[in-house]
Amino acid sequence: MRQEPLHRMSGYVQSEGEDIYYERTGEGPPVVLCHGLGGNHAIWWRQIEALATRHEVITWDQRGFGNSTARSGDIGPPAARRDLHALLDHLGLDGVSLVGQSMGGWAVLGYAQAHPGRIRSLVLSTTLAGADRSHVDRLVSAEPDRNRLNRREHPVLSAQFCTEQPDLGVLYNQISSFGTKPNPAAILSAMASDRLALLPLEEMAVPTLVLMASGDALCPPAAMESLVSRLPGGRMQVIPGSHSAYYEVPELWNEAVLAFLASH
Repeated sequence: MRQEPLHRMSGYVQSEGEDIYYERTGEGPPVVLCHGLGGNHAIWWRQIEALATRHEVITWDQRGFGNSTARSGDIGPPAARRDLHALLDHLGLDGVSLVGQSMGGWAVLGYAQAHPGRIRSLVLSTTLAGADRSHVDRLVSAEPDRNRLNRREHPVLSAQFCTEQPDLGVLYNQISSFGTKPNPAAILSAMASDRLALLPLEEMAVPTLVLMASGDALCPPAAMESLVSRLPGGRMQVIPGSHSAYYEVPELWNEAVLAFLASH
């Protein structure tokens, strides 16, 4: 049976002189997906159909990524949180679930801590947001494998995935190329300076799923154990896959996120 296409709407919100692009798909309790350093709103193409059967899914581009501007040069997690606030105000949304992958984890964790009354639940996926500084410093100083910087491969994708699914490796690189693309080193430095581990996270009573991948060398699950222990409503789930588990094993990732959202 042919499934009816989901309703989709796109637009921009003005935030501090920047044009922040967003898309809305589906109906139901709202969930906002916040992308990582290699992505933008389009990188969630393997999630939207699954999540939008039960939720209104909002995807958006951080400054300089995808269709969003970065004229001011003010980039990084604090700016992303202000833009996220502007987006939620523009859409008139409260009681939202936030999902942040890698870099996106910095945006959503800091936002949930500052505005817990607006957040229904939180998912931190393959990220080091809130982890001890030593883990973040290790991520920032890691050198990408230059042998895997090619059309079919990307350092955030596993070598096995790129061998077995070369077309999806190509597609990841194509999507990742969109936008003006802020300097990755500058973004990583901003993430390291954003000391989320120093926040009073013990007081944040937002149900939180820390969704990690067993083969993630960039953000190993063990690095987030201390964060989970500090969050009153926090728990960790580890699924197979690497840093981009949402892209490589979307069925497992989507199932875990949908089950968590349904429980809250």
